[in-house]
Amino acid sequence: MNNKKIFLLLTFLLCPNAQSTELVACIDDHPPYQVIAEKPYGTHVTALEVLADVLNKQLKFIKSPNFARCVVFLKQGQVDVIAGLNPSTERDKFSFYTPFKPADDLRVLSKEGITITKYDDLKGKIIGISRGTSYFPRFDNDNELKKITMQSDRIGFSLLLKNRVDLILVSPVMLKTLSEELNTENLKVSPIKLSEMRNKETNFGFSKLHKLGLSNQEIIDKVQKAYKKGRFD
Repeated sequence: MNNKKIFLLLTFLLCPNAQSTELVACIDDHPPYQVIAEKPYGTHVTALEVLADVLNKQLKFIKSPNFARCVVFLKQGQVDVIAGLNPSTERDKFSFYTPFKPADDLRVLSKEGITITKYDDLKGKIIGISRGTSYFPRFDNDNELKKITMQSDRIGFSLLLKNRVDLILVSPVMLKTLSEELNTENLKVSPIKLSEMRNKETNFGFSKLHKLGLSNQEIIDKVQKAYKKGRFD
């Protein structure tokens, strides 16, 4: 083995963050944000495409059955980034963040006879939550609420129709995708917004084990600059 090959091998072994020409992103099927298809699409997919351009990388998707698996991949450094990762104390250990859009509002979709106008109205209700999703700190950390984990908002909607849960929390964008079903079912969109309890922006979550050949601060600076210029609009 010549000296050049030995140098390259040592670089690979000793520098896990050695630069890659790819930006590896994990996506799950979560319309309208991410739709897994032969060519993935959706608002978060578009944001990831812009991100790849901002960082001068080729975008590569790892497709996952759910968001929780994407978070595991991020923690292990198998992917560089996830779109729509909300900060938490646990996630801070293995990821860092930078915003790419204002956060969506949150609505409560409940079955007939249930009205939610304030946070305390959630108590005693069976609430469907998407696996791996962080909603807002007070809700996420409230162990007194009855929360049932499900694979996705779509499955949560199905459970709501079957009276398996009392309510789910969804964004207005997601409600639009359910508009036809809402017109034929006795479901209620409660007026509470809960926006004052949420993060004000939606973030990219980057793995601290990323292989992008840039420092964490360089990534943050590049993405924030693009965000302020409206590149992700």
